[in-house]
This record gives sequence, structure tokens and C-alpha cells, in this order.
Amino acid sequence: MAVSKMSKLTLIAQQGYSEQILSAVQGFQGVEIRNLFEQSVTNDWVEKYFNEVDPLPSQDALARVDHQLEQITHAIQFVEHHGSSREKGNHLKRQRATLRELEETFDEEAMLSELESIQELEQFFSEASSKQLSLQEQENLLQKWQSLDFLPKDYSLHSTKCFLGTVDASVWELFEQELKDRQIHREIIYSDDHIVNFVLLYLRAEQGEVQELTRQFSVTAFTYNRPYLPKAELTAIQRELLELVEEQKRLAQLIGQKKSVIENLETAEEVLLARKNRWLIHDRFIKDDKLFLLQGWIETESFKAFENFVSNAIGSENLYLEIEEPTNIEINEEIPTKLKNNAVVKPFEMLTEMYSLPKYHEVDPTPWFMPFYFVFFGMMVADAGYGALMLVATTIGLRTILPRGMERFMRFFQILAVPTIIWGLIYNSFFGFSLGYTPILSTSDDVISILILSIIFGVIQIFIGLGLAAKENIKAKNYLGAVSDGFAWQGIMVGAIVGGLGKMLMNSQPLFLIGVGLAVFSALLIVITPMFQSKSKIKGLAKGAYNLYGITSYIGDLVSYTRLMALGISGGSIAAAFNMLVGYMPPIARFSVGILLMLALHGLNIFLSLLSAYVHGARLQYVEFFGKFYEGGGRAFRPLKSEEKYVNIEQEK
Repeated sequence: MAVSKMSKLTLIAQQGYSEQILSAVQGFQGVEIRNLFEQSVTNDWVEKYFNEVDPLPSQDALARVDHQLEQITHAIQFVEHHGSSREKGNHLKRQRATLRELEETFDEEAMLSELESIQELEQFFSEASSKQLSLQEQENLLQKWQSLDFLPKDYSLHSTKCFLGTVDASVWELFEQELKDRQIHREIIYSDDHIVNFVLLYLRAEQGEVQELTRQFSVTAFTYNRPYLPKAELTAIQRELLELVEEQKRLAQLIGQKKSVIENLETAEEVLLARKNRWLIHDRFIKDDKLFLLQGWIETESFKAFENFVSNAIGSENLYLEIEEPTNIEINEEIPTKLKNNAVVKPFEMLTEMYSLPKYHEVDPTPWFMPFYFVFFGMMVADAGYGALMLVATTIGLRTILPRGMERFMRFFQILAVPTIIWGLIYNSFFGFSLGYTPILSTSDDVISILILSIIFGVIQIFIGLGLAAKENIKAKNYLGAVSDGFAWQGIMVGAIVGGLGKMLMNSQPLFLIGVGLAVFSALLIVITPMFQSKSKIKGLAKGAYNLYGITSYIGDLVSYTRLMALGISGGSIAAAFNMLVGYMPPIARFSVGILLMLALHGLNIFLSLLSAYVHGARLQYVEFFGKFYEGGGRAFRPLKSEEKYVNIEQEK
């Protein structure tokens, strides 16, 4: 249970095997590819021996894959949104498979053919929709002119003219009065609260006056050049719209039939995403017309399995493989961190990742804080009913195949359901109800005992954190640092505990003096030790005195652990208050509205309790525990693998 030991892998083969090797590396999912063209001390040999080799351009291939991915996404969305609801289709159910299995089932020609077929249907559908929109606009326009019972061209003679126009309804009366004064014939074709459509008949000699009036009243001229009357044209348009509706129904049915290929398209998308990830690292290795050379990071214990796997893929005689220990420069600047823990501790790694991964040479804090987080979470939620509900929900959820992150999150809360149940039984709380026995600790009568227990847990965790600080300093051969940062502070804590027990509980003066003496001696070590580490004794003494002043922060750290008591009591009290509230309701309301109210209130309390326990439990680790020994700043191990958008890719054996 620590940071995995890593080795630097070197692989050399003929250029013709490069794609097979990359596919195998991706299927193995255990090798992070180094960038050989990145300027570093450990890559000097690249410039020396391969100065004429440039990183391979991959933009064209990447653009092609990206274009295909866009086509797939667009095609799926189009089929879902426009296909007939009568046609059935399913999305790809999350499953487990190896990359090789996926790529063997991938038929690029079939995929391109399906995409072309969907694009053709989309083109027909788009043309029908555009035509429908155009006809609807014409219909809306002609509906306001359908009362026109003559063709304007028939009334435009050498002595008379016909004018069709639209004016704002608010000025029609004034406009009409002006027309009356000039004895110009007018007829209203359509009117509403906003506009008036009209026809004017006038002598050509009056054209100037008409133009002036239309300009003055902002009249919009309407030109009607159709061969038939608006009513007849409208009938033809409506008939054509009905035909288009039928055509769209037919197209929707054809599009809906394409729902059956959504699963195949999503499988193809998973394969293309894997290919894209391979193309994204094409500028990290050396490849010319003869040679293929890559380097990467691999877990030392996985090398034999990787060697056998790649050898089986292309033949051991066709490649050269070796691993070597990382140099000090690589450890400090480049090597990635991969945590290695058992199945119980592994879900808690996400808390470490949220804070910061350890550096390669640093201790993994996950197995050290996991037992404390386990206890603290249960103590803060502390309801057997809530815990049982968590256990059932997460167990059911884990029976299905979930995305990796979701699966780890579910396992995390499945484990935390156990202490929640245990502490609920200790506090005798089941959805806020009493189970009918005397609790081991009562949240109403034993508040002080729970408070003391919370602080004891804090003392134990801080003590272990200081021990880890001493251990890390010893590993770094900083023995004085181990004393001043770890052992001396532990001595103060032990001395304070022994002195307190001797004075307050056992009434033993010798025990009290031993405790005080140990605490004073440890405090002196904190003050004096920096003097041996510094060239200037005065500066060292000042640093030591400042370090000793940090004892006030330890008091604050211990006070922080009282939240274990506060949150545990508050959550149970709120649940009991909800039960009491519903209990006061009349029987009819209690077993109708009361049930819904109980579900809503307890649902809210569960959410708030879990959120509080999750956040405050993490805070106790990050601030009070990690602050004693942990630095972090490691870089995550990122092996070449697929996106796992739809499929959980299993490591090939």
C-alpha cells in the first residue's frame, strides 16, 4: 500500500510494426508515453543520434478522425430528434470489453455507408422543411389577400392604374380621408389591429398624388404577379403543404428506422476515440522510414506481463524491450505517480487526488487516513437507517456496469455505509427513531463523553501524522528534522496526556511531574534543534522559538475535531424533530400527506448529512492531518488508453 514502483521502458522495432505496437500499448493500458522531443537532460541522446528526425505531423489524420467523430455525433442527434417515435432503438449499454475486441468488430466501410445514408435522409428532410417554411410564409401572406377578387394586371390600363398596399391600422382613417378628398377609389381587402391591406384604383394623371400620399403615410406596396387569384393560389399551397406533411412523415419513419444503428455508431465512436488518443501522441516518439522507438513509464511489476503481451502481438523477434531505474533527475522532475492500494482503501484514493497526489518518493497518505475517515464519516452521519439505505442503494447501483469514476464513487459510499450503521446503533438512531434499547452513547445525555471521544480521535490522528513526518525525515536522512518536526511534538502530546492523567484522574504527583518533564524536554528540543541546522545560532534559536509558538495551532486542530460530535448530534436531532412533527398530525394526514412529508424531509436530511460528513471529513484530513507531514505535488500516471465513453476497456492479458 504505497506509491507504485515505476521503471523507464524503452521499445525499439521496425517502422512497419508501429501501429500494431501502439494499439497493443493502448490495449494494455499500463504505459505512459514519454515525449522524446521535450528538452531535458535525459533526452540529450535524441538530438545526438536522431537530430534529423522531426516529430511526425498528425494534423491530417487527427482532422479526419475528428471529422468522423463530429459526423457520428451529429447523425445520432439527428436520428433521435427527427426519427419517428414509433421506431425503437437503443443506445449502447455500458459494457466491459478489451480494445482488441472492439476494433475487431469495427467496420469502417459500414460506418461510412450508414453515415452517408443518414446524411442523405437529412438532406431530404432539410429540403422538405425549407420548402414547408417557404410555403407557410406564402400562405400567411396570401391569407391576408384572399378577398382580392381580380387580378391587378387586368385593371392596369393605359388610362387607369391599380395599386395594392399595406398601411399601419393607426393611420388608416387619416389616409382614407385623404383618398376621399381626392375621389380615389379604395377597397379594404384585409384588416386587423395592426395593418390594413387595400386596393386603390385611380387615373394615371393622379399617380403623382398617390405616390406622395403613400410616401407620407409609409404605405408598403404589394406586387401580385401570380396567374391566379389569391384564393386559388392559397388552395394550391395548402394542398402542397399537406403533401409535404405526408412526405415528412415518410421521412421521419425512414429516419426512425436508423435508430437501430445507434449502438453500432456509438461502438464506432469508441474505437475512433481510441484512435484519436493514439494520434495525439504521434509527436512523442521517434519514427522514420526504418525505425520505431518509444519510451514510457510502466509499473515495474507489470513489465513481464507487458513484454509477453507485446511479444504475442507482433513476435518477440521483431522488437527490443528493456526497463531501467529512473534517475534522480527523472524522479524529481518527470516520473509520474500511481497509487497502489487494496480494494478497501482504493476508493479513498479520490480524496488524495482531490488534494494532491504524493510525489514519487513521498508516502501515500491514503491507507493512513482511510481508517480515520471511515470512523469520522460514520460518527458524523450516525444513523443506522441512513446507513442501511446507503448500503442497499450502492449495492444495487454496483450490480450494473458504471463509468469508472461513478463506480469508484459508489464503492466509496458503500464502504462508508458500514460505519454509518455502526454509529447509528451506538447512538440508537434509525431514521431518527429509537430502536428500543439503551444506547451505548446517548446524544442527549452523553454529549460530554462524545466530545471527549472526538478529541481523543483527533489526538490519535495528529500523533500518527507526526510519526509519519518523522518517518519521512528519516527516509530523507534528515534526522534532526525528524526530531523537531515529529518526535518532539509527539513528546509534548504524550507529556501533556500523562501529566493530565496524573493530575486530574489518578491524583499522582510523580506521574504529573513525569508528564511535565517530558513536555518541557520536548519543547526544548523544538527550540534547540534548529540551532544545529542553521549556520547562525541566533537565527536558529529564533526559528525554534517560532516553531514552538505553533503549539497554539495544535489547540485549534484539536478543537476542529469537535465537529464529529456536533454534526452527529445535529443530524440525529433533526431527524427526530421531523418524526415528531409528523407525529403531531391527525391519523388521516399522518398516513397520507405525512408519508410524503417524511420522505421529503428525511431525503433532505440524508443529503445534507452525507454532504456535511463528506466535506468536513475531508477537511479534517487535508488541514489537521496532511498539514503535519504531507506535501504532495505529484503528477498523475496517465497511460495511453481509450476515452471509455461507452465501454469500460479492460486491460488485455
